[in-house]
Amino acid sequence: MNSTRKQQLQLWLGIVVSLICLGAIFLLIDVREVWHALRTANYGYLALTTVGIVVFLILRAIRWRFMLNNAVSFSQVFHIQNIGYMLTNLLPFRLGDVARGVLIGNVPPITVAQGISTMVMERILDMLFIVTLLPFAFASIPNLPEGAQRLQNAARIVGYLALVVIVLMIMAANMRPLAHRMATFIFDKIPFLKTATWVKIIDDLLAGLSNLTRLRDGFILIALSIITWLPIIFAYYTGMLAVGLEPSWAVAAVTVCGAALGIAAPSSPGQVGVYEAAVIFSMVLVGQPEDKATAFAFLYHAINFMTMNILGLIGLRGIGSTWQNVVQMARSFRRKEVSSEP
Repeated sequence: MNSTRKQQLQLWLGIVVSLICLGAIFLLIDVREVWHALRTANYGYLALTTVGIVVFLILRAIRWRFMLNNAVSFSQVFHIQNIGYMLTNLLPFRLGDVARGVLIGNVPPITVAQGISTMVMERILDMLFIVTLLPFAFASIPNLPEGAQRLQNAARIVGYLALVVIVLMIMAANMRPLAHRMATFIFDKIPFLKTATWVKIIDDLLAGLSNLTRLRDGFILIALSIITWLPIIFAYYTGMLAVGLEPSWAVAAVTVCGAALGIAAPSSPGQVGVYEAAVIFSMVLVGQPEDKATAFAFLYHAINFMTMNILGLIGLRGIGSTWQNVVQMARSFRRKEVSSEP
């Protein structure tokens, strides 16, 4: 299958998944109750939600700048980051990630390769945080529905296992040659796997953790990653209050984790449908009413979408570029990447 056809298939698969999620949501919920929750929302709390999103983006920019060795100004990093998120919201194939790497790579002394590698590191740190937070947050919620209560002890065990895995990954990143040999040995014993492919995946993952091999930088990055996610938990919490819910901080944290894991699935640009389905499922699982969970999911997604796009437009002005130039640059780089694939 050629690369163009593969991309078209990915696009249509994402659109189909989004439509299925939206269809399921509107089949299973009472639209009138959702509309009532939206009409009676407390917009004072929603203002706090917006503040939480903006602070989250500021902290992410601080962390990204640290990964770039503080070699460029905060304003450049912040604007380029927001442009990337805007493009990801509006265009398929996560083109915003490519745009971020290319744009920051054009700011001396940063290179495109360095920009892209730091974004890989970002994703790894975010996923490690989410995978660790989710089971502990879930295990902290009292008065869960009976079915969910049975999962709480298992959640604690998963949380401790996640911590063990993180420690092992950091150790492996500090001993990459040994990890490479062990991975090769293990995958050679599994006949239906391509050893070279899987060893490269392991190598890329450990390379992404390279910053954690320096003790001081590792502590700073871990601390920044924890701090970065606190405002978004605050944003979810206040957004839930806005639609008349009485959530705990643990409920907000579980929903953040569920949303982060859910949007990894194929979807249309902006994760429409998939995001809402992940949020509603997470909230109903921990005992929140379906109608208000649905109202929160659509309301929060709309606020997040508008905030990021407004900041993205401001970012274009801040770096003195245009939408057309950024998109053309990202697509050109993507085509070169695709044409170089074996």
